[in-house]
Amino acid sequence: YQRRVHRKSIKKMERSSSSKEWVSVQKMMLTNPPPYVTASSWAVANGDTGEVLFGRGEEERREIASLTKIMTAYTSLEIIKKFSINPETTFINISDVAACIEGTSAELEEGDKISLQNLLYGMMLPSGNDAALSLAEYFGTFLQETALPSISTERIPKPKPLYTQFPEKVFLKEMNRLAVGLNLSQTYFANPHGLSNIYNKSTASDIAKLSIAAMAHPLFRKVVKCRRYKCKALNYAGEEKLFRWKNTNKLLKEGFNGVKTGITPTAGPCLATSIEHEGTRFAIVILNSKSMDNRWTEAKKLAKWAKGRVEKIDHIASTEKISDKKKIYHMLA
Repeated sequence: YQRRVHRKSIKKMERSSSSKEWVSVQKMMLTNPPPYVTASSWAVANGDTGEVLFGRGEEERREIASLTKIMTAYTSLEIIKKFSINPETTFINISDVAACIEGTSAELEEGDKISLQNLLYGMMLPSGNDAALSLAEYFGTFLQETALPSISTERIPKPKPLYTQFPEKVFLKEMNRLAVGLNLSQTYFANPHGLSNIYNKSTASDIAKLSIAAMAHPLFRKVVKCRRYKCKALNYAGEEKLFRWKNTNKLLKEGFNGVKTGITPTAGPCLATSIEHEGTRFAIVILNSKSMDNRWTEAKKLAKWAKGRVEKIDHIASTEKISDKKKIYHMLA
């Protein structure tokens, strides 16, 4: 399949250009084709500009499992920033609904009192669905109570014990509003955690752009590059309890610096990750890989290949005196 895609790319270049630079680009395509990966979709984006540089099936809409939590974190941090909330000193109580949610967990229990910042770690490291829903409940309630722009940003309401007005839906509305603002045109979020839902879909291209936007938040970068984390909270009786979480992203010990893993039966193994090479940052997204372990090897292969290809493009641009490198990327698209 990838050989067919490779031939189509060359034929497209033949139709679009007969210039000298095309000869150099064609040679690069022949000598440095994309690596074989089992993922149904993948994308490599420039970590500084957000521009998708390379991909296969990158515009195909798919379920994205826990990569959804990247947007949950991004939305939470945008609200925190907008309303000047201190995530270290703002504590919330875990609801029975959040504590009982299925799937991967941060081991939160009903009545636990924990800070927003620690909750972000609990969502992004062990991929806690309970933490994700807790954030959605809290910020959904917050948005309900601060709906009018005239309300002071210093007012930070406490979450209500009963969520009669479905604050999760309010939070989801904000997630999707921000997605439009980020130009994630093929994305819709139907829940804040990524459990299987036929309407919770995105593309490799959109998730790459989202990952880059989220990485612009200092706290987000700090959280997703953390391999292990421990924190304290209070249980329902006011007694201190200790949490220890390990990041599910195994690439952190191999030079990568984020972002999130995910897997459900319908989405398959997924991964969004980030790496920096000689001042150039890349965001790499893999959707529906053949296996959980394949995600790691395929992300590393794509990172190595992307580095080499960008270097070759830089060389061609310099040799052929092409001032706009986007022209070359367009020929490769």
